[in-house]
Amino acid sequence: MAEISIQRFQHLDDGAEAFLALPRAVEGLTDGQAAAERAGTEALLDARNSYYQHSDAMNFVALRDGRPVGRITAFDNRRLTEDNKRYGLAGLFCCQDDVPAAQALGCHAADWLAGQGATMLRGPMAGDIWHRWRFMTRGFDTEPFPGEPRNPEYYPALFGEMGFAPVRTYSTKLVANIAAQYELLAKPLAFNTKRGVGFRNMDRGNWQDELKTLYELCRHSFATNWGVTETTEREFVSLYDRWLTRVGPEYIIFAVDDKGGVIGLGLALTRPADTINLKTIAVLPGQYGFHLGQAIAGELYRRAIDAGMTKAQHCLMGPLTPAQRWDRGLGRVTREYTMYERAI
Repeated sequence: MAEISIQRFQHLDDGAEAFLALPRAVEGLTDGQAAAERAGTEALLDARNSYYQHSDAMNFVALRDGRPVGRITAFDNRRLTEDNKRYGLAGLFCCQDDVPAAQALGCHAADWLAGQGATMLRGPMAGDIWHRWRFMTRGFDTEPFPGEPRNPEYYPALFGEMGFAPVRTYSTKLVANIAAQYELLAKPLAFNTKRGVGFRNMDRGNWQDELKTLYELCRHSFATNWGVTETTEREFVSLYDRWLTRVGPEYIIFAVDDKGGVIGLGLALTRPADTINLKTIAVLPGQYGFHLGQAIAGELYRRAIDAGMTKAQHCLMGPLTPAQRWDRGLGRVTREYTMYERAI
């Protein structure tokens, strides 16, 4: 078998085309999927991206007999320090089912990050949790929802061959009885309504200001979550401006207090047509203890039932998130996603 060689480049210079073309060839993406993946990758690797105000990155392409077979990006996010350890990140991974190629990519990423002072390597994560992260490890036969991690089934095994071990598992639950779930959520919804909480859609006529409001809400709501580092307002607004265009306006809602101040967020997606997918529930720290997250979910359920939907999915939940308990046995785990780490 021909030996593996590794090429590297930084940002979008001469070596980028082979890197950018790999997902279509390896993962069998449709034209639309390939275009979206490429656009997101180009935006992230652009040297003008405000992400690089606090980070750096190096990209690697594995070639076998001169032909690209895999890629990885090493991200040095200098804000990611936990337990007095400096973490580097491995993201944008794409590879044929080729263990030597994957191992070579992992070694080069780890060596470069060691030179930046990192002692641990975490992945898959493209720079931070605001971009692409996690491998799907269960549920490959299910229909994807927008924003769900999807990858070839062999990727987790390749990560194992690269020295990674699982450290955290996320899950999506299917709730087949949407009416019964709404009955559980109606009580916290009524309680919060009684204390003056209301709901409104994001104002598309004031879109840029609304995105900035969303940024402030998310940076405070998720600040203590596992693996979270702060992103810039500019990068957040750019990301969510693109992403939220896929979401129907009825299912991007702000929870507001009796003075109109934004105190929470509910973001859901509708695909397939009979299913509401609860993707993001965010609550300001000062609102903890009022079951506001369940109230936001209840409002989304109410709208889904009014629209004739019959099923729901609680998506991409962390192992310790309160949302894991909201279904009280009505939900069934149908998909799982995993994060990995290794020492450098």
